[in-house]
Amino acid sequence: MRIMPHFSAEGLSNVYLIIDEERNGIIIDPAHIDKELMELITLSCRDITAVLITHKHESHTAGLGTLMKIYNPRIYAYDDMVNGFRTESLADGDTVQIGRLSVKALHVPGHSLDSLAYLIDTAVFTGDTLHSGSIASTNSFVERALLIRSIEEKIMTLPPSTLLYPGHGTISKLGVEKMLNQDLFQFESETGAASLQAFS
Repeated sequence: MRIMPHFSAEGLSNVYLIIDEERNGIIIDPAHIDKELMELITLSCRDITAVLITHKHESHTAGLGTLMKIYNPRIYAYDDMVNGFRTESLADGDTVQIGRLSVKALHVPGHSLDSLAYLIDTAVFTGDTLHSGSIASTNSFVERALLIRSIEEKIMTLPPSTLLYPGHGTISKLGVEKMLNQDLFQFESETGAASLQAFS
């Protein structure tokens, strides 16, 4: 498996092209499809057989229509429709075989209800859920608590050597995030303080 990151300046998002042994390609989060990405696809793989959507926000799905005009991939997502295209809906723990690659979906709500992370071999693609050094934005303390619980139960339980490929920012490792992710530490201190207040 080869993982080829592409930075989309429109939306400041990461797009990932994954290529299996038979040179079939998977796109994760098709943000703006620019000339550079199309050249990368053309030179690197025979076809795009699947698209994985981590969540439906436009900065991660804006290029889906363009991609579908050129290729005929299956689309996988939490919801059964994305940008007018029917998908194969995945629930937490579902595993699908795409070519030679096994893809496991992890439901990690909080940033959005439909947020999925994808575990492929020793890599996890987290969308906006977990970034290097931070976690995704949420609209309330309750959603933030849900997000962090999702991250801790579904993602941080993976081996520390697992590579983290986020929707924005740089690639990391889960072992590094366990030691240095300030958002996770801050939430633990906030909830700890709240618990102490409740019993004082």
